[in-house]
Amino acid sequence: MSGKVSGCRLFGIAALFGVACGGNPQSPGLSGGPQPPSANPDAGPPTSVGSDAGTSSATAGACGLPSAPADLCAALPTGKVSPCSQDSSGQPSQTGYLEIDSSGSPPMYVCATSWTPGPSGGYIFGQPGTFMSQAQSCCGGTASATAAPTAPQPSIGSLGTLHIPSHIKPQETEQPGSGPILQNPFAVMVTDTTSGAAASAAMSKWISWAGDNTPHQGSDGAGAYYFPSGLLINYVILETSGGFPVIVIGPEVSMAADGSTPIGHPTLGVCPAGGGAPLAVTAGEVQGTTLNNHSGRYDYGPSATAQTLDTAAMLFNCMGIQITATKYYAPTSSSAGT
Repeated sequence: MSGKVSGCRLFGIAALFGVACGGNPQSPGLSGGPQPPSANPDAGPPTSVGSDAGTSSATAGACGLPSAPADLCAALPTGKVSPCSQDSSGQPSQTGYLEIDSSGSPPMYVCATSWTPGPSGGYIFGQPGTFMSQAQSCCGGTASATAAPTAPQPSIGSLGTLHIPSHIKPQETEQPGSGPILQNPFAVMVTDTTSGAAASAAMSKWISWAGDNTPHQGSDGAGAYYFPSGLLINYVILETSGGFPVIVIGPEVSMAADGSTPIGHPTLGVCPAGGGAPLAVTAGEVQGTTLNNHSGRYDYGPSATAQTLDTAAMLFNCMGIQITATKYYAPTSSSAGT
């Protein structure tokens, strides 16, 4: 990603561990280098998406957060992409829309303003902050603007505002430019220290697979996914309407051995049936014990600040995933990448 300014921030013990988490202080390291996170040998297998780990009471009191909702899939929105039309060969039209579905609420839509074929293309959302109440608003109909989705600020502090990915690639939906956003086959949902330990164990495993040129099955036992030598570990932070933040972590795997079809940030949802992450507050990468906001999909807009990244790091630590430093990238008006 070009044109961004980055910096590395080291946390003080009082600011990060003693005050925000109210838990056992631990000394932050002096380097945010890409070392594998330490795994808890007693953590068991990685928590799969859709498990009931989020119902654990371990979260109560951590960072002042309540217990997670029992059914996070019902508490968080899902997304699907539709073209306004298709030609005789099945090629999507230049215009289309992202549909955002939330339980108990009517769907809302964000218009796609261009389509480009190929693994790095897809639908671009030229006005990602403009939401519509009718799909036809994006396909030549009368514009029917509606309010942008909001969620209350968590007790830990601001993590940013809910916003959509700036673009969605062809391989990230059920069909190119059409269907639900796919689910990252290795995604781990983190809502407490138990699932945080599972995520740390999973990240160590993914790092051990990096560059092995061997296809690996997803957590559901299906598929064949490749882990490149320069493996990126992505995260998003989602937020329920009640203000509960949910971390989802997954590797940047490809469905092709040459790495040409990477699965990016929008696929880090919580529903096994798919639907991805149409709305997130913060996203980036985990590099050893350093957290950044280098997304390419969600790292735009005024809420992408160094302070929200620091708050995200606090959340990771309170969930048992050790973060000792942050690397902040200033937001840009347009992004490209994972």
